[in-house]
Amino acid sequence: MRRHTIFLLFVLGIYVQAFSQIHWIKHTIDGAFEGAWNAFAIDLDRDGDLDILGAAYYGDQIAWWENSGDQIFAKHIIDRSYWGALDVYAIDMDHDKDFDVLGVAHWADEVTWWENDGDQHFTKHTIERNYDGAHHVFAIDVDGDGDIDVLGVTKQGGDVTWWENDGEQNFTKHVIEDLFYGGRCITATDLDFDGDVDILVAAQFIDKLSWWENDGDQNFFEHTIQRNYDAFWVQALDFDYDGDIDVVGAAAEQSDISWWENDGNLNFTKHTIYLGLDYPQSIYAIDLDQDGDIDVLSAARYSDELAWLENVGDRNFIKHSIEIGYGYATGVFAIDLDYDGDIDVLGTAFGENDISWWESDLMTNIDGQESNLPKQITLSQNYPNPFNLSTIVHYSLSKASDVKIAIYDIVGRKIRVLESGFIPAGSHMVTWDARGQPSGIYFYRIETDDFSEVKKMTLLK
Repeated sequence: MRRHTIFLLFVLGIYVQAFSQIHWIKHTIDGAFEGAWNAFAIDLDRDGDLDILGAAYYGDQIAWWENSGDQIFAKHIIDRSYWGALDVYAIDMDHDKDFDVLGVAHWADEVTWWENDGDQHFTKHTIERNYDGAHHVFAIDVDGDGDIDVLGVTKQGGDVTWWENDGEQNFTKHVIEDLFYGGRCITATDLDFDGDVDILVAAQFIDKLSWWENDGDQNFFEHTIQRNYDAFWVQALDFDYDGDIDVVGAAAEQSDISWWENDGNLNFTKHTIYLGLDYPQSIYAIDLDQDGDIDVLSAARYSDELAWLENVGDRNFIKHSIEIGYGYATGVFAIDLDYDGDIDVLGTAFGENDISWWESDLMTNIDGQESNLPKQITLSQNYPNPFNLSTIVHYSLSKASDVKIAIYDIVGRKIRVLESGFIPAGSHMVTWDARGQPSGIYFYRIETDDFSEVKKMTLLK
């Protein structure tokens, strides 16, 4: 178990923030999930705690684990014959106020969604058969018509695709690109801030990271972010907090985790985060230590390691191991799983048939005593951002205070109050469920007696 401490300094009036010690406690969710490839956390049964979804490549399963509320998980199988299950995701596909499940089967060449009846009984609906080497999916309202569309990439077929939902969950296929071989990961955001959904894809076989600009009528035009980069994963977020969307990626065989800085005009400059994790096939960027900058998590298949890369400022990163000897680590995700105010880590190991979560003890020191309280009030960037249904805001108080946190739309109208009252010192979190709100730019503001700050968030449906 690794721990570290960085001290506070005030140098010429510039505040350099300390990092509390982070200790990781492993909790196995399922140690017999054959070929565990990917996992995702969401409150699937809407009972106030986070459940786990998983895809088993060898076990041919899509499953979910119900959280008892005390992080004791009971397995429920959604599909037990989904040949080569690779990816799983949850979203309210049919707008009936429960979470449905979306997935791909690599060997079955299928893209599928499972309809939740509200009591977690699932009915299978096939979106696409013969999707050659289906590898990854993402769900978002691509065409802005108020329903959820589906994006996908194939490993063998070279296809970058979106399926248009007619509002009744009948899907029409649109091929964006058919020669983008080795598609490993797809995501979407309004990269150019023009009010529509653009698409980003990582392609390993052709060593390329690209984004497709949406002209507003769902005609897409490719822009290359990086060539000669055997991209396995891509994520889009405002990495440097300068108001535009940057890109984070992982090149598996090149052992290269990097981010591309957007200059605001969609010119991207590469900055290497870390070289040396052997085959980093998935990453997740988030402010893991809640110090106000973005760190990066990685699952490295041939290093057999889950690691986090701490952002220490000036584009410098320090590697910390969360788990070593985690055989063929394949997936990583981060969320406050136990609702204790810090960010935990969810991971999968293909070689160990394992889904586990690592409990962060950010606010507790090695002796089990409360660590030093935050030295100032901070408001962290919400995550995920951009987001689809809900997002989480973390904030820290150096002393007990009257706190108000509110959401405002682009013209300054107050949408919702997330927090209001006398809050003790320490780290805290609130969640905004944005169902019912239109896509767009929103602002969230924290106010205390002697402090206020505003940050921007993006809702994409």
